[in-house]
Amino acid sequence: MTAIIDWMKQFLILYLVLTILIQLAAAEEYKKYVRFLSGIILLLALITPVLRLVGGGGDSKMTHAYDRFWKQIDDFTKEAQKLRTQQNGYERQTYENAVSTNLSEQVQEQGILVSQVRVALSDDYRLQRVDVWLDVVYRQQHPSAPDKVTVFLKETYGLDETQIFIY
Repeated sequence: MTAIIDWMKQFLILYLVLTILIQLAAAEEYKKYVRFLSGIILLLALITPVLRLVGGGGDSKMTHAYDRFWKQIDDFTKEAQKLRTQQNGYERQTYENAVSTNLSEQVQEQGILVSQVRVALSDDYRLQRVDVWLDVVYRQQHPSAPDKVTVFLKETYGLDETQIFIY
């Protein structure tokens, strides 16, 4: 009975991995090939227990191939997770750049000249840190500029002073 439950678990994991693979296919034209290949793999996973019974089980070549196949599926799952992590990092960096540009424009609309603004976002895309570099000449002419920027960021984004760094 446990062998059947283990087989069902493995089959469901395989199904989920193949579904993720189909979703990761970049173009629609590739998805049909991935679906076809996924169908063949699922069919092989379904008939493997029958082949084990017919083949005598134990240490047959089929058992080794089956074990190698599951190892490859595990490796693929790990690789897919790495790709998702890299993609999320790239998306967050792109979003941080866009937020930095937007924030720079908003500060300059307040009449404060800045040379650069950089933000750091948390994993859930919330502002975690804001670095603002004021224009050197403007800062010399307006010594209260750092306070104005701090007040603006606190009021507009609900940040506290530990998240704001002005240079």
